[in-house]
Amino acid sequence: MAPEDKVNILLVDDQPAKLLSYEVILRDLRENLVKVTSGREALDQLLKMDVAVVLMDVSMPDLDGFQLAAMIRDHPRFKDTAIIFVSAIHLSESDYVRGYEMGAVDYVPVPVVPEILRAKVKVFVDLYRKTRQLEALNNELEARVAERTAEVKTSMERQTILAREVDHRAKNALAVVQSIVRLTRAADMKNYVSAVEGRITALARAHTLLSDARWEGAHLARLVDEELAPYRGEWGERITTAGPDTVLQPASAQAIALALHELATNAAKHGALSTSSGQLHLTWEVEPNLTIRWRESGGPRTEAPAVQGFGTRVIAATLGGQFGGSAKFDWRPEGLECTLTMSAGRPDAQPSSPESLARASGGVRVLLVEDEPLVSMMMEEALAKLGYEVVGPCSRLADALQLIRHEKLGAAILDVNLGGEFVFPAADLLARAEVPFVFITGYGPERIDPRFANVPVLQKPVQVEALRTAFARTSLHEVGASLS
Repeated sequence: MAPEDKVNILLVDDQPAKLLSYEVILRDLRENLVKVTSGREALDQLLKMDVAVVLMDVSMPDLDGFQLAAMIRDHPRFKDTAIIFVSAIHLSESDYVRGYEMGAVDYVPVPVVPEILRAKVKVFVDLYRKTRQLEALNNELEARVAERTAEVKTSMERQTILAREVDHRAKNALAVVQSIVRLTRAADMKNYVSAVEGRITALARAHTLLSDARWEGAHLARLVDEELAPYRGEWGERITTAGPDTVLQPASAQAIALALHELATNAAKHGALSTSSGQLHLTWEVEPNLTIRWRESGGPRTEAPAVQGFGTRVIAATLGGQFGGSAKFDWRPEGLECTLTMSAGRPDAQPSSPESLARASGGVRVLLVEDEPLVSMMMEEALAKLGYEVVGPCSRLADALQLIRHEKLGAAILDVNLGGEFVFPAADLLARAEVPFVFITGYGPERIDPRFANVPVLQKPVQVEALRTAFARTSLHEVGASLS
């Protein structure tokens, strides 16, 4: 699918006036809007075309929204189709749970706010388009591998491995996008959309550099130039950069790209890049570890924020949790000075102590093991909103093993692959302790140890309600009851 190709958005409502209003609201998206007035007509259209998003009314005479969503999900072609419910009646909590179990991804109450509806539909349209592009790339790569190795016995194994890795990378990328969408906060919809697009674009620039190098690494100097290019403008001389040539591993490159984006965005809004007299000096060195120094001067007077924002949280979680590094922020009156340190690769850091990772007791205590910081932040926030006490989160197997041995746990969420290290030793400890757990992964079921065939496996990107349902199916009834 090319970026300019239109996708289909199916609008389902038994009231023509409401359909017309949805059409007017979504017209600016410039996609193909298909309107139907009943559930039966909706099913007929779905059998004729691929649909990116289904926007449907909950209350309809022949098939209500819940019944229609269940029928859509029963068809293999539409198991991942985004379904958004529109409801003019008050829904109970059980109605929301039922809707999510039927496959809904969101609810929109009536009266509909046009900007919110348009923004929500756009997010899922963009995800659909990106997914189709990733699938096309995956198919192309699979075809090339099969063509070049068809005469060799090992060619099929190589093709399978490549396909799985591409699928894993695509799902992880979608999980990161999902996390950015859920974690981003803004005063209004315009700023929200701008913030989400900026963060995804920053990661996309890093992905482009990595793709050019076949995911073997990215040159730090090029990455710095790419991330700061939008801010140079007519005062490019105000931004100076210097440092030795060094190549970052893929995970490191993505973390640095997002960190630079957050720092530059803050500088453009509140710091040195917000005025014509401000200066930004960025330097780095690589011995003994990679150290990046960001220094602003000549801008407005700065002071430490009262509340830690998304940017500082992401930078600290990424560099500290995933790479064993650190991020130090010095909010000097003349300008921010930030020092980032990390290993150029993935370090063999000493495990953290259980005391430093455990949280205060209270309620069901859920161990969270996930090595992608953004996904970890999103899941931690979601679990907290559901009323659970998070233990961790941790990104290393050694940390997880210590917590399982030392902490009283009610359940656990385990990412299958922690930077190339499988989490199954932690699963063994949990099983012996009779602590229920679920796996999350971007890989297929073939990567799950057969000993854990009965353990629920959730594919990335993970839906929070799917996680709730998976917990409710675990063997300990008291935990299942508390999560239902």
